Amino acid sequence: MDYKETIWVTGCKGFLGREIVKRLKATYNCTVVGTDKELMVTDPERIDAFAQDLRPDVVINCAGISRAVTGLSNRIHAYEVNALGARNVALAANNVGALMVQISTDDVFPVRMAEPANEFDTPHPETPYGKSKRAGEVMVRDTTPNHLIIRSSWVYSIDGGQVKDALDAAAAGKTLVARTDQLASPTSISTYVDFLIKAINRKATGILHVTSRGMASRYEFLSHVLNTCGYDANTILVPESDLVTAEQVELESLMLEMFGAELPTWQDDVESYFKEVGMAK
Repeated sequence: MDYKETIWVTGCKGFLGREIVKRLKATYNCTVVGTDKELMVTDPERIDAFAQDLRPDVVINCAGISRAVTGLSNRIHAYEVNALGARNVALAANNVGALMVQISTDDVFPVRMAEPANEFDTPHPETPYGKSKRAGEVMVRDTTPNHLIIRSSWVYSIDGGQVKDALDAAAAGKTLVARTDQLASPTSISTYVDFLIKAINRKATGILHVTSRGMASRYEFLSHVLNTCGYDANTILVPESDLVTAEQVELESLMLEMFGAELPTWQDDVESYFKEVGMAK
């Protein structure tokens, strides 16, 4: 990446935004500027004014209402941030000639799928969160031609989410319930950001799926994490299933594979990531 480039990351204090900013600053010599709640994406005038002052080359929109807090009761707010907010950022990026990178999700597809979904498949979200994120994708696509939509699945690091919960439980000698009937493609933050930056460097546009290969249940995934870190997963994880909330969504990174990219299996990704952070035994 050109050291002269300026990258603006919205939602920089959220899980993905924080990790993207940290890794960009640690690995590349470009200028990275992060904003969060002090500059809400729902305020189009301030967003545009900030872009005009900064003149970024790339805008990565990580701002959003998460799946965990998006339901029918607050779906209006979810659309305000995940859809209209994405449009506001895309418009500001377009006005200064910047590449607009929209962070999206596998939730734009049905929660139970018989086969993997690739970039050419038509999204059909079923949850309020997925619908709001799909609306954001459409608004970004319709607002600026210079856009890149990145979808992924179960992006993890040691600093948050289910991986942190499992490691904390192991360290404290406690147990943790893990679903055996919720399946997706776990993807480390290292793999995710690596391919995100490669896509930006190559001036990619359109839609990309960035996930490790294969699919695992939460129980299988966390078992491999704990075993890799030297714990006995059988004494920590408690398997659980619930037919009503069962899920199976596998994203296929077809575009990356067509261009010769070698994505790791989810198992290799776990082992590589925990070696990187010094926790593999």
